[in-house]
Amino acid sequence: MKKFILVLIAVLGAYAMQAQNISPDFDYVPHRHAKPPKNTQKDSLLPYWCIDLNAMVGLLTQQLTFVNPAGYYNGLLNPNISSLKFENGMSYGFDAQLGYFFGPRRHFGIGAGLNYMYQHGDLTMDNFHIEYQSTDNFGNIFRQEITGEGGVKETLGVSNFNIPLVLKYKTRLTKKVGFTADAGVLFNLVESNTYKANTAFDYEAIYKYETINGVTTTVFDNSPVPGPTDLLITKSQYESQYPSANIQNYFNSLQSHGYNVGLGVKPYNNSGSVSFSGSVGLLLRPAISISLSEIVALNLGVYYLYQDFNHTAASNYHLTDKVGQYSSLLNTVTGSVNNSYGLNVGLRFTLGKVRHCAPPPPLPPVVEEEEVTPEPDKTVQVSPEPVHEDTTAEPEEPQEVSISTPILFDFNKTRISEASYAVLDEAIKEIGENSNTYLVIHGYTDNTGTAAANWLLSKERANAVKAYLHKKGVKTKLMKTVAHGAKSPVADNKTEEGRARNRRVVIKMKERKK
Repeated sequence: MKKFILVLIAVLGAYAMQAQNISPDFDYVPHRHAKPPKNTQKDSLLPYWCIDLNAMVGLLTQQLTFVNPAGYYNGLLNPNISSLKFENGMSYGFDAQLGYFFGPRRHFGIGAGLNYMYQHGDLTMDNFHIEYQSTDNFGNIFRQEITGEGGVKETLGVSNFNIPLVLKYKTRLTKKVGFTADAGVLFNLVESNTYKANTAFDYEAIYKYETINGVTTTVFDNSPVPGPTDLLITKSQYESQYPSANIQNYFNSLQSHGYNVGLGVKPYNNSGSVSFSGSVGLLLRPAISISLSEIVALNLGVYYLYQDFNHTAASNYHLTDKVGQYSSLLNTVTGSVNNSYGLNVGLRFTLGKVRHCAPPPPLPPVVEEEEVTPEPDKTVQVSPEPVHEDTTAEPEEPQEVSISTPILFDFNKTRISEASYAVLDEAIKEIGENSNTYLVIHGYTDNTGTAAANWLLSKERANAVKAYLHKKGVKTKLMKTVAHGAKSPVADNKTEEGRARNRRVVIKMKERKK
């Protein structure tokens, strides 16, 4: 599970880096050989505010720092105490955040809210055996032995409340799919640990007697191996002397007479709670975002949560001393580094109206009355018959300029050539002489490129002519532009000469309706 989560984080990170090179906030460039832009929803059109709801499930690990519980027992002998471990950790969480995205593209933002994690696992100590100096209910000094049957184990339930303050990132990869991530700090409010002890202890005793001035009294035998005259109230000693007797009844009888002994005794009070102090942690949460509607998105990803807790260990700590008494292993912990990682499922709700970007311009319907009929070729036709030189013939008159003469353009250009200025000047002259007319400026292209790009280019060519005429004094209200794209060619688009004739603007004069 851990390897899977780490690999998934790496894949999402690489995907996010790739996403940096895909700009959803496109600017349409009417290059004639460029592909039409994708119809993606821009992040900049989404509202600034959002609400994020996230559910998390994953694994939990803890690195514990603790005080050895044997250190508080007086006259300690023959200790066998293992390290404290946390095992089988699981984590479940939920958080709600209010986010605000800023900037013209609204890729980055900030967020804050409330986070709750419920975690559980097992706190274990594989071996626990101590021998130490104690005093029984009669005031006699003796040697107490305590052994945990199968070690010591506690089942923990952890309630963890936090306030997240994060930096948010989002970007659209397509109209429906995007990438989002949260990264920031967690301010812990409280971590409350409930425990339940699942263990039992053997309580045994060793008494050593000495006679001083005729008075027999008990003393503490501090030898690792008990002396031959010591009174041994131990399971091994009783079984060796009375192999067929009921050892449990023997220990119960001694316990009822005030001796601190017993076999397989479970804590009388085996549950409770211990709270750790607040910490400042880390939250990282990348995800793939899938748009369900204009205002709702589903986020699927992973999360990583790091928290470092401090705790003051209990003074004069005894795990257990009297039969049935118990103090949680949590009271020995001075520090806990928690790492939680797993899967995240979230919903994002945007607050406010979504603005819409216009799609690439569609091809407009052709207006029949404004279709341009190709002008007849006004060049002088050469007679097929031979022409005899006549020195008495009058000089040829200059050809008249018509405003309907096509204004030609270079490939993929909107610049008006000087050769067309005479046609434009004639249009200025005629519109000035006819007060009841207006000009219709028709733009065309050849058939190279996409239909949408050609339509936009033809529109820009018509606008270029309109701008020139306006600069020369023609009022804007007296001009109308119509874009045709590659429609209505006047020559064959299969040849370069034909395509050159089709890259044109044609001006027509029309009477205004009365």
